[in-house]
Amino acid sequence: MERPDLARPAAHVDETLTCFAGEDMHGNVWPGCDYALNVGGGWYDAGDHGKYVVNGGIALWTLLNAHERFGATTYADGALALPEAGNGVGDLLDEARWQMEFMLAMQVPEGARLSVPVGRFGRGATLTFTEIDAGGMAHHKAHDVRWTALPMAPHDDPETRFLYAPSTAATLNLAATAAQCARVWREVDPAFSARCLTAARRAFAAAKRNPEIYAVGQFHGGGDYGDGDVRDEFYWAAAELYAATGEALFEERIRASPHWLGAPGASGPTPGTSAGRPWARWGRSPLRRSRPDWTRRRWRGPGPP
Repeated sequence: MERPDLARPAAHVDETLTCFAGEDMHGNVWPGCDYALNVGGGWYDAGDHGKYVVNGGIALWTLLNAHERFGATTYADGALALPEAGNGVGDLLDEARWQMEFMLAMQVPEGARLSVPVGRFGRGATLTFTEIDAGGMAHHKAHDVRWTALPMAPHDDPETRFLYAPSTAATLNLAATAAQCARVWREVDPAFSARCLTAARRAFAAAKRNPEIYAVGQFHGGGDYGDGDVRDEFYWAAAELYAATGEALFEERIRASPHWLGAPGASGPTPGTSAGRPWARWGRSPLRRSRPDWTRRRWRGPGPP
């Protein structure tokens, strides 16, 4: 370790949490849930000790994309001072799995019903709660019930921690990264690969069933990280699932998306231009990975290179 003075004991490694129940900062009373999940591990988001599926999702994807682009020699086994070093698996994948396991653990149990706000609500609005079939969705975040003082180390954190309501955005982040996990670990750990694919399918189905569950309500102890437009997450998740499975239903979903052949960040699709390629946002085209018969020549013009 280059900076042993920065070393600290592991924290929140084995934590079993239930859902927040009670008043948020605007007086909305959240009903909670009747289950608890062990959501130990995973990455903190910032100086606080919150763990967020949406923030962790893009970070996890970045590591897995580096592995897919550059191969297993990128941070090979033993290159880093990780507890898993020497297990025969590249360190980059070991680190990525630490977060992937957390995200899988944030999935709502099958058959669970939750009362959550459905639809868009303005900041600080009075919320109404609707009971939904939440099985397969992903809790948006897990964090302390109150802010801890800075610079408190995580292992000194004295606060009670909770799961917070699932969101469609978090669920689609899980679907996308778990589908990618299924590809990446297919040869490395087939059982883990299969577990990830099952979770990805469950998450995508849950998001389709509940397409308007947004991160609303303000809570002490953690940020909101809301997203009022999840069409891009639906596109991303469908693309990753198509790359993992080659199934037509996912291809149909991405072709029907308003983001199909659209430039990332644009207000609408920009077909037919070199900039109008949505997979630029994701790295390599998932379609090309899953359909090697779609050659450069066949795709000259609008579409994957």
